[in-house]
Amino acid sequence: MEKVDKLREIPMFEAVPPTTLEPLAQYFVARTFERGDLLWKEGTPAHNFTFITHGKIKVLKYRNDGKETTLGIFNDGDPVGQIAVYQRIDYPASAIALDDTEVLQIHRDHFFGTLKRDADLLEATINSMMRRNHHLVRRIHELATDCAEQRLAMLFEKFSEKMGRRTKLDDGSMGIFVDLPLSRRDIAELINTRVETAIRIMSRWNKEGPVKTEKTGFLIVDAAKLQEIATEF
Repeated sequence: MEKVDKLREIPMFEAVPPTTLEPLAQYFVARTFERGDLLWKEGTPAHNFTFITHGKIKVLKYRNDGKETTLGIFNDGDPVGQIAVYQRIDYPASAIALDDTEVLQIHRDHFFGTLKRDADLLEATINSMMRRNHHLVRRIHELATDCAEQRLAMLFEKFSEKMGRRTKLDDGSMGIFVDLPLSRRDIAELINTRVETAIRIMSRWNKEGPVKTEKTGFLIVDAAKLQEIATEF
């Protein structure tokens, strides 16, 4: 039942009854990765669906100069790399653990074979794909927004919602800590802007709010102001 319980914490399977999940759960394999471990390298065959049960994973591409481009950050409950598995192609990017991370993996053939025999699981998967497509459409809309500061505010709102932890500030009010050590280059790539622009915005935010940079992540000191920036343009 442990695998079933972990699967039901994943949005794709949360509405599926435990008895319906049991046939699928037996094929899942739990794996752990330490911070900095490579889950897979760009160009390797994509055979297994991967779901994060705990931790954070960064998807990135390495450039010819040896530097990396960050494509996305994923955490608890997220599927990672599933498009390549669906399409039966090699992974188009690499994946690395940002924290000590636990995942559940299942081979593509076991996954699809079980879906063919179970209408409830098939429906849950289709619904999940629709939510994923909605997320991608929203992401395209965000990147199409002219103002880099608005895109940055949207990004931190998303981080706050998915991985934020409420914490008391020095003045007694409540803030939100996002345990995610990202470089200014990472931030620039995630919002599709120049590194210099990301540095300028984050420097101003450090002085005026709504987000301050900490050693191990970011502290949202004014969530209302962050929301205002995300919606005012």
